[in-house]
Amino acid sequence: MKILALDLSKFKSVGCVYEAESGEHRYRRVNTRPAELHDLLVELEPDRVVIEVSSVSGWVSDLVRALEIELQVVNTNGEAWRWRSVKQKHDQADALKLARLSAMNQLDLVHVPAPEIRQWRAVIKYRQHLVGRRTDIKNTCASY
Repeated sequence: MKILALDLSKFKSVGCVYEAESGEHRYRRVNTRPAELHDLLVELEPDRVVIEVSSVSGWVSDLVRALEIELQVVNTNGEAWRWRSVKQKHDQADALKLARLSAMNQLDLVHVPAPEIRQWRAVIKYRQHLVGRRTDIKNTCASY
């Protein structure tokens, strides 16, 4: 099984291409843009893609699912991801750790909702923000 583990960042991401049977791995750097990630996925043709849950995991999961590739989105709140437990913290080590844990099926996975649900939640969050601002304005005006 070929696993592509992506350590996603805002601008640049590191991918670890991991062969589960042999343990061989190599790294690829890519800009965190939809077109470039798409090209990487098409070029490598992985059996599984593994990413950490983050602010960009929504559109990345949509891209991976559109290409009909198995996707694992990892919850990084577990003990294995604590800073004090990690001796080396850099993108390549994180990507390799994701790939190895995925190959052994030892990841805590999370669900990424469909785009429509994520958009609806964003509208609700923005409305709550506006209600909070309105309340703050009313409270400020009432105190004078």
